[in-house]
Amino acid sequence: MLNNTVNTYLLIFLLVLFSCQEENNTDKMIEFPKVVALVATELRTEGVYMRYPFRIRIMDSCLYAMDLHASEYFCHRLDYPSMKYQRSLMRFGRAPGEYSDAENIRIDRHRRLWTLDANKRQLMAFTPGTDTLLCEIKLSEELIRPLDFDFYDDSTFIIPDYSGQHRICLVNREGEIVKRLFSVPTRKSHKADIPLAQAWRGFIDYNPTNHLLAIATQLGEVIELYNLKENKLLKVIYGKSGEPVYNTKEGYAIPDGIMGYSDVSVGRKHIYALFWGHTFKDMKKGLIKKEGGRILRVFDLKGNPVCQYLLDRHVTCFTVNEQTHIFTALDVNSNQPIVEYKLE
Repeated sequence: MLNNTVNTYLLIFLLVLFSCQEENNTDKMIEFPKVVALVATELRTEGVYMRYPFRIRIMDSCLYAMDLHASEYFCHRLDYPSMKYQRSLMRFGRAPGEYSDAENIRIDRHRRLWTLDANKRQLMAFTPGTDTLLCEIKLSEELIRPLDFDFYDDSTFIIPDYSGQHRICLVNREGEIVKRLFSVPTRKSHKADIPLAQAWRGFIDYNPTNHLLAIATQLGEVIELYNLKENKLLKVIYGKSGEPVYNTKEGYAIPDGIMGYSDVSVGRKHIYALFWGHTFKDMKKGLIKKEGGRILRVFDLKGNPVCQYLLDRHVTCFTVNEQTHIFTALDVNSNQPIVEYKLE
């Protein structure tokens, strides 16, 4: 009788413990201790036209802006901060030396500009200053349509995995996969397949000084934090809308929730993420008039909310200077797309 009583109490204790753990893991609205409204300053430019400005990078006196839907050139270089136009590069086309796609641009520690052409499955680097083509890296056929990249170190790239089996791949300078890491952190009973990976498409950013990789989902409201030195998932930050909602049709993911994040940056002090929050239901009804997001979320390096900024215009991407607290972004809805905010 005593053993039965002990076993009963033990069972009750375990049930309470597990239920508390489950409650702690449920989706909760991100609550920021501070909310600040910001007003942009336009950086007026001449000689640059972009159909869909989507990525921006600044290195010293060079500002590079990428046009996702370019009709002539994918990338433009301007002097910063004077904003004088210098040149355009990455001509759109199918001839040798031309590009059919540009998914992102990044600048390495040697000041070289890199880009990814997903259609050609190639990474390209350009020499500093002249922006002439330095090298091309053909990516492995094992990578399913690579849509983003970042630098792990001088000899290795980070590229998202779209097989559904893993979250990222580490790829060497020969374009070959050297390691596959992590898995999609879904808490629903999804099959680990391509539609799952498509629905969980994430924009990535890695900071080698603190070994922190952030992945912010384009659909849904999720930010994943990983330590690549320890190959460990640190935290998954769920917002009110939770993980991506989608249906599967003919092997593809059809989104049915929200447009979530469109850019993320890991600094030395904080993590920054640009959030839209548009529902596909409202978008189909024509209720959303502008492209981009107006919410900049700032977290500490452990993923704790620090501040939420409410922007006065919709932007698609950004770069942050943590020393000057300047947030530079691209407004796809404006003829003067380059804007700056002073973060408080």
